[in-house]
Amino acid sequence: MKSVYPVDEGWSGSAELGASMTTGNTESSIVNGKFEMGYVTGPWTHDLRLEAMQASEDGEDTANRALGEFESNYALTERDYLFGVLRGTHDEFSGYKYQSSVAAGYGRKLWVSERGYWDAEIGPGLRVSETEDGVRETNPIARVASSFEYRLSDFAEFNQDVTVLAGEDNTEIESVTGLSTSLTETLAMKLAYTVQHNTDVPAGTENTDTYTSVNLVYNFD
Repeated sequence: MKSVYPVDEGWSGSAELGASMTTGNTESSIVNGKFEMGYVTGPWTHDLRLEAMQASEDGEDTANRALGEFESNYALTERDYLFGVLRGTHDEFSGYKYQSSVAAGYGRKLWVSERGYWDAEIGPGLRVSETEDGVRETNPIARVASSFEYRLSDFAEFNQDVTVLAGEDNTEIESVTGLSTSLTETLAMKLAYTVQHNTDVPAGTENTDTYTSVNLVYNFD
C-alpha cells in the first residue's frame, strides 16, 4: 500500500537486492529481492510489488518465498480514496502451497505532513488457498492495512507496513518494519524486519516466520 497524496504524476519505483553467504563448518546462503513500481495519473494511483527470498543451509532449502501484489487507488478527496488489491503468496515452508486474495474498500490518510504520512485501509474480500496436504478452501475475508512512513532526517527514513487478511479458516498477518539511509540521490541501504503469521497451519508447521534483511536499494523516477 502506497501513499496516494501528495505525489507527482508519472512513474516511480525502487529495486532492492541483498545476499549473504557463510562457509566452513556450516555452509549457508540467503538471497532476497524486492521490486516496487508506481504510476500516478489524475485521481488514480497504481502500485505493483514483487518479492522473493531463498535461503539454504548445507545444501538444503530452509526458506523459499515469493509474493506479488497489485493495488489501484482512486482518490475521492485529498485524504479519502477507494482501493482494489490483488495479492498472491507462495511460501514453501508455511504449510500452504499458495494463498491468493482479492479485496476492495475504503482508505483514508490519517496523517500527512512534509515528513511523512499514515494511511489506513479496510474492506471485504475473497481468499483462495491450498495447504501442502492438498486441502483447498475459498472463504470471505476482511482486509485491514496500515502504511506509515516518516523521514527522520534528510538521509534517513523509517517505515512500517502492516496487512491483515482475516478469515474464518485462517488469518494472515504481515508486518514489515524498515529503516533506510541514503547513500546517493538514487542509492540507499535498507534494514528490514519482516514477520509473517498464519493463525491456522498444518500440524508440524510454525505459525510465525521472521526475516531480517540488509539490502541495497536503487530508487528511480
